[in-house]
Amino acid sequence: MNNRTRWMLAVSGGLLAALPWWGAPSVLLLICFVPLLFIEEELQKEGGHLFSVLPVSFIFFFSWNLAVTWWIARIHFIGGMSVIILNAAIMSLVFMLYAAIKKGTGAGAAVFVILWAGFEFLHHRGDLSWPWLSLGNGLAGDIRMVQWYEYTGMAGGTIWVLLVNVMLFELIKHGHRYIRFRSLVIRSALFLFILVVPPSVSLYMYNSYKPNDNPVSFLVLQPVMDPYGDKFSGNSRRLDQLLFMAESNMHMEPDYIVAPETSVDSIWITDGDNEIIFRMGEFMERYPGTGMVIGATTFSKVSRHEKSVTTRVDAQGRFYEVQNSALYFDSGKLSGVYHKHYLANGVEQVPFQEILGLPGRLSLDMGGVSGSMKPGSGPEVFRSQLNDDAPVLGTLICFESSYGEYAAGMVRKGAELIIVISNDGWFKNTGAYRQHLRLSRLRAIETRRDVVRSANTGISAHISSRGDIAGSLGWWEEGALFIRPSLNSKVTFYARTGDFLGRTAVFFSLLMVLNLAAKKFLIRK
Repeated sequence: MNNRTRWMLAVSGGLLAALPWWGAPSVLLLICFVPLLFIEEELQKEGGHLFSVLPVSFIFFFSWNLAVTWWIARIHFIGGMSVIILNAAIMSLVFMLYAAIKKGTGAGAAVFVILWAGFEFLHHRGDLSWPWLSLGNGLAGDIRMVQWYEYTGMAGGTIWVLLVNVMLFELIKHGHRYIRFRSLVIRSALFLFILVVPPSVSLYMYNSYKPNDNPVSFLVLQPVMDPYGDKFSGNSRRLDQLLFMAESNMHMEPDYIVAPETSVDSIWITDGDNEIIFRMGEFMERYPGTGMVIGATTFSKVSRHEKSVTTRVDAQGRFYEVQNSALYFDSGKLSGVYHKHYLANGVEQVPFQEILGLPGRLSLDMGGVSGSMKPGSGPEVFRSQLNDDAPVLGTLICFESSYGEYAAGMVRKGAELIIVISNDGWFKNTGAYRQHLRLSRLRAIETRRDVVRSANTGISAHISSRGDIAGSLGWWEEGALFIRPSLNSKVTFYARTGDFLGRTAVFFSLLMVLNLAAKKFLIRK
């Protein structure tokens, strides 16, 4: 295999990995890593230096990242390409670690399954967190295949994809060699079992699943405010639009109203006489049996000794924090505030700002409040004060819908329904908003909670606990969606245990790295 062939195979494999994010059949993920595994195998046989695998693996992962998330570069070229290149580089280092363990310990390709699952678990955490391209997300195009996520979470999909790739690689590798017929039959049977059983079980679960019949009514607002134009100016005008949309549909008597992420901004939640909060409370007083969740950019005054790396200073020298928040109104007043925990890297937070002392102004402007924001403390739920039997609501803000374990944390706190508020207008018309919508479908399956999704420019939707889209408003379609999602108080195995597969993979990955280090040490001795 010459270098040109290797490059072509690497690019082809990366593009195969990317296509399911854009609606192609998910089965393409089951073969996409096979070319890269063969390239690594051949390079090892040729006795090349360990770093020889790095350039070709980088081409694979760069092709995958670029094809899936090119829209970041369209929005901000330098910042977007930096994200794509950095993520591809990190993935390449993980693959090089696999090659090192395989070469140094004589382990098989199954090492790659464990290492990658452990990497994805760690990649959901820290300042460089980026779960968008987790392999389990690529299966979201057909939710009938992944109903077992209620037990394994997204990590189960990742491990299944990698197992099929590795087993197919091993079958092809040994197919041209002389091996015993019995061994070939066993290998083939095991491969078919792994390939067929999970989607077959999932299909059975999908057809036999009976959702709860315990509905509440929601009015979902989709105001279509341009995030690069009028969305972040004219607070009163935007609030007028939202209240008019709600008022026009209150004859449907919804139990709750939901408005998207950052529907209003500059809300000083530490001030008791904030005009926007007063107007919202005044509106809700006219509908005493209705609650409302609305996205807002909130400001909070802090004292000098409470300062943090994200603290800002106004013209009068006063210290304050900026947060991306969800406000909950009922009984005619603001009765709950949730602050976004997972902030968008490079936009809402500057990675390693505290360690490196980087200024918040280095963040990118992608159609919203930019600069480092203060993250929330973790999963929280809204408990209504309307009555003791009112639903418990968990709210995810935009990028947080990428994190299955975080949504599970809200369920453990009692959430009977998940609300997702987002401003997908900053994606522009790139189709990335469809990728974002699919992530909410996976969260519904993992937690078996209906998802109510309100997106500024679309797609707002009702997603059932089976992952089906039961109702929606189209992209850039102004309007209000009246839906009746069901509540569920049962906690799935995944919601109860969290990402146990990821934690297990990290543990065994550490053991493999220690084993490699021990062998290197003994060889030198």
